[in-house]
Amino acid sequence: MFENVIEAMVDAVLVVDVEGGVTLTNTAAARLTGYTVEELRGMPIARLLVDETSGLRTVVRRRIEDGAVLRREESWLVPKTGAPLPVSVTGSPVMSDDGLQGIVLVARDIREIRELLKAKESEIALRRKAEDDLRAANASIEEQLEETRQSLLLAERRATLGTLAGGVGHELRNIAQIQVAAVDELLGALSANEDVTALVRTLLPDLERVAEHITEHGKRLMQLARPGPDHVGPIDLNAVVRDVIAMLRGAGKLRRVTVVTELGPEPLTVTVNRTRIEQILVNLIVNAVDAIGDRNGTITIDVHPSADGKRVVCEVRDTGCGIPPENLPRIFQPFFTTKTEDRGTGLGLPVARGIVESYGGMLVATSTVGAGTTFTFDLPR
Repeated sequence: MFENVIEAMVDAVLVVDVEGGVTLTNTAAARLTGYTVEELRGMPIARLLVDETSGLRTVVRRRIEDGAVLRREESWLVPKTGAPLPVSVTGSPVMSDDGLQGIVLVARDIREIRELLKAKESEIALRRKAEDDLRAANASIEEQLEETRQSLLLAERRATLGTLAGGVGHELRNIAQIQVAAVDELLGALSANEDVTALVRTLLPDLERVAEHITEHGKRLMQLARPGPDHVGPIDLNAVVRDVIAMLRGAGKLRRVTVVTELGPEPLTVTVNRTRIEQILVNLIVNAVDAIGDRNGTITIDVHPSADGKRVVCEVRDTGCGIPPENLPRIFQPFFTTKTEDRGTGLGLPVARGIVESYGGMLVATSTVGAGTTFTFDLPR
């Protein structure tokens, strides 16, 4: 019965006596070792199993004598021909009343398991390499993205510098008209041998503002090339509107139109850069004058608090020709203009919107062809 049991086992079974000789084995052991069953019987187990910590060592044998089961995951079975085969070995004692009678050794071929483990280790190694490569690629991509971001920032700064330079030229042309008008008026008075003292006192504030504008525009270009803080402070928007109207009137820009101001009695204070807000108003008012053209028309400038009182709203309304619906969405695009080359650059409105948005406001336009246009911007109080 015992022989039938071990013969049915798929693993190699070697029954060893107390002297270490094989007394019983099965066909699986013969197939694995290349020996016949008859050749295996009587063969010393030390010839078949190689392991420095073999179960036949004295200390291990004592453990088996005490009834313990020996398990070895790393042993080698020496076949009749060829290299030793890796096996896992389990040793169980055969006991009687007289003590240890022998040991039943079960050897399992682990070559397939070892190949699977090797394949798994290779797969793990490949996966680790792939992860390392991915990390390196990610680092390289991040580095490239950072370089790209820096390049884009530089390109954006250069593009903005170019746009602003064009806008500054547009503004300086408007401002220069004030200076030219003042000089012409002084020359006319001098030619007529008039006392120019009073006239100079009248013109000096406008000329000072012109100088401030030119200085400020130069600073802005320098700041963009090497960005610095935008010097802001509290200003009364009502007062700025009055000053800009006076400045443009002195430049002769408002002779063809009627300017109506709707300003509250109380100051409406916003914290901004005064010169930049003057730049917005100059753009909007000059555009309104151009829209009216040679006809008589009215420009209305309305400054009032927002409905919730948290913002200041400024509307510049004209009774000019209006903007066609197909052009209205494009008026804030850089370089888009319906004016002739000598009349406009297409930069005034984009720059004005950029200034308003930089202070947390919005600049929008509504228009009806033949009736006029309204530009509205708001600023936080």
